[in-house]
Amino acid sequence: MPGIVVFRRRWSVGSDDLVVPGSFLFTVHLICIKITKFVFLSHFRTIILGVHLGIVTFDCTIECIKLLWEFILGYLVILAICMVTEVCIIVVSLRGSILNTAPRSSMQYLLYVRLGVLLLDAGWLTAGIVWLVYFYVECPIEKAKHTVLGLIVCNWCIIVSIIITVWCTYDAAGRSWVKMKQYQRSIKDNESKFQYKRSGSTRNWRQRKVLRAYQDSWQQRCRFLFCCMRPSDRNRNSFADIAKLLSDFFRDLDVVPSDVIAGLILLRKFQKIERRAIVQQRKNDTYEFLSGVAVTPRTQFLALHEDADLELFQTVIHFAYFAIGAYGWPIYVMTESVGICKICPNLRCCCCNPCRKSETIEIVDDNCCFCNYAALQKITEHGNIEVIYATYHVDVGQTPFYIALDYDRQKIVISIRGTLSMNDILTDLNAEAETLPLNPPQEDWVGHKGMVETAQYILTKLRSEDLLERAFNYSPDKGTRDFKLVIVGHSLGAGTACILGILLRQEYTDLLCYCYSPPGGLLSMPAVEYTKSFTISVVVGKDVVPRIGLHQMEALRADLINAIKRSVDPKWKTITCSIVCCGCCALEPTSAVELSSGDRSVSEYMTARDSARVSGVHPSDSSIALTSHQPLYPPGKIIHIVRHHPTKGEQTLTKKEPVYQALWAQNTDYDEVLISPVMIQDHMPDRVLEALSKVQNRDGSTECLLSVISDSVE
Repeated sequence: MPGIVVFRRRWSVGSDDLVVPGSFLFTVHLICIKITKFVFLSHFRTIILGVHLGIVTFDCTIECIKLLWEFILGYLVILAICMVTEVCIIVVSLRGSILNTAPRSSMQYLLYVRLGVLLLDAGWLTAGIVWLVYFYVECPIEKAKHTVLGLIVCNWCIIVSIIITVWCTYDAAGRSWVKMKQYQRSIKDNESKFQYKRSGSTRNWRQRKVLRAYQDSWQQRCRFLFCCMRPSDRNRNSFADIAKLLSDFFRDLDVVPSDVIAGLILLRKFQKIERRAIVQQRKNDTYEFLSGVAVTPRTQFLALHEDADLELFQTVIHFAYFAIGAYGWPIYVMTESVGICKICPNLRCCCCNPCRKSETIEIVDDNCCFCNYAALQKITEHGNIEVIYATYHVDVGQTPFYIALDYDRQKIVISIRGTLSMNDILTDLNAEAETLPLNPPQEDWVGHKGMVETAQYILTKLRSEDLLERAFNYSPDKGTRDFKLVIVGHSLGAGTACILGILLRQEYTDLLCYCYSPPGGLLSMPAVEYTKSFTISVVVGKDVVPRIGLHQMEALRADLINAIKRSVDPKWKTITCSIVCCGCCALEPTSAVELSSGDRSVSEYMTARDSARVSGVHPSDSSIALTSHQPLYPPGKIIHIVRHHPTKGEQTLTKKEPVYQALWAQNTDYDEVLISPVMIQDHMPDRVLEALSKVQNRDGSTECLLSVISDSVE
């Protein structure tokens, strides 16, 4: 599990990560040798060279032949050392399990040896290049010199690939991390031996210095990842906040990317086994899980055969088009098969419609052809709708939005765009809790910092330009002065819409919000309770975003460590089992098999998981205190769209496609990230609209679903 420390720096690769690459290279080398005898890769290069040495006659009285002979012999020695070193690396990497790194403690020394061999290899290849420059054309032995040319080219490609791999595993925070760990270890050792006499102020200063260096390395990493963004004070402040957050989160979490992959695979298996055990034991009267939601006798499904629930659901679908329209042309082209052709007639600056201008609408920072507005106009096809303002200006804490008039439902709609740019990602990552700017202030009303800033930006924009007053007075003859205000959004836009609704609620008491796939770490519980009077949220399936916040991520961190701790298998076996589509039963991780063998094992796993979450202590090292944050929740009343996949025994369901159903969920139901292949797909805006429409057009499948559930209860 820990990243390997080489040259006093932590790297983003574990000592057990060299098994799969070694096996892959072995296979590639074997295939390449069968394709052509002039390609020399890895261990098999020695065999090819031996064959050529046997079929070529060397006349060592000629200088070029003598040098070539010496080059080949020297390279045979280098290859022999290389082969021995690589075999040792593979053997050592196979030892132990993910957390049991003691059998692999010699790996760093083998890497030192391999680096020396690599440098010797590069130097010898350089000598071969010199020979090619001076003797290749005139040397009389054709086969041998062609073979050496292929050997040199091939090996330089291998060296370049090794350099690229090393660069990919480079951890910018690696050196600071090692210093921080050494300092923490020295503090612990000295205090345990009662030899630590340094004053507390000196110790705290040293600790702050080390932690600051680690945070600065994370800030440099953020700047590198977002290097394409123009520098600004807002960006620099965001980098600093995000770096502090990430450094605190990862400070005591020593994992590499492959550990996360293996942990997610194990955690998904454990979650399945846990849910199966809960259903079998009827724990909390649970008799089914639909899209990760526990179905109990207390579960309330939307009764779409009743007028009130049907009207509410139709309203939710209606305003979903507004939320998706805020994304502009990228999402429209992606979701529509001929989307680019449909928006061409509405473009303003193109060969078909040169410089066509709008009469009344104000558009800010759209592209030269007004592609975003051209796609936005498509929402007018869903009713008597008129867009009166749209801004596509984007920055950290500043996201695009538009204002539209819905004459059919007599609403003024503010639609806020979700995540679609690097600036939006920075806003998402700025996830610390911040008090909502209310008057009078409510200290226990806190929200996602990045979305609070975005809501303040939109509120300032609305007031400074009198956008809402202009909307209410846009068409008095059509009654716009009596229209109600509605705020909608998806993802980042959903979280911003709800916070903006809280800020505007004091002025517009009849305001409503519709939030689609809102983020999980959005509001504290007192604020959530307040939003239930005017906010409806929609979550589809196993969407990961409503289950992600700092608190949920900390729970996921504890669950991953707990799952990895229970694994006694090598990492390559765990990952291979999830990739190989056949023979997985033979490769089933031992930990998952043991967990499914009895109720006692499941109970012990759940107890250990809950204990790790509550205590905030590393499951493998109780001396490490993990960071913890205040839990934040998705807003409003939540409609969860769940899927029921029919089985062969369910004869009442005639279709093989999943049945979609809507139920009311609690805000606290989203305290755990569910690992699933569809956890990202369920968040996409087009999938949200598709799921809503399938519930609407279920053709009696709701009654079938409820009958199946009632049968399972009996």
